Amino acid sequence: MSEQKIQWSRQEDVALTWVHEGQEFSHRLITNKLHGAPMSFHITTYMPHFDTIVEGDGKHEVILYCLHGWSEQIVEATGETHRFRPGDAMYLPKDYRYRHIIGEAGLVIAVCATPSKEAGDM
Repeated sequence: MSEQKIQWSRQEDVALTWVHEGQEFSHRLITNKLHGAPMSFHITTYMPHFDTIVEGDGKHEVILYCLHGWSEQIVEATGETHRFRPGDAMYLPKDYRYRHIIGEAGLVIAVCATPSKEAGDM
């Protein structure tokens, strides 16, 4: 575990993790392995018009914050829809499932996950 001190991180200094090759990638900026943090902080980028199903892994709780672009999120079990756009935050419990359709401008989000996700984790 890293010494408990103030630390900084930049996208170009950490490995890029492809979540879906050619469609979605993430930079794990703050992680347990790199900084000793109990949670992780990522910037995730989606290409325009990517359409996917997103499911919880039963282990991580996640908060998303939209920085740029937009997407349509559809909770298939209930039919609830939401246009996710800059300024929106979203909480995801350990178990969830929704359809995620990225808009024509792509999407850039900030992500916080607990426990920490590391570079290479999906």
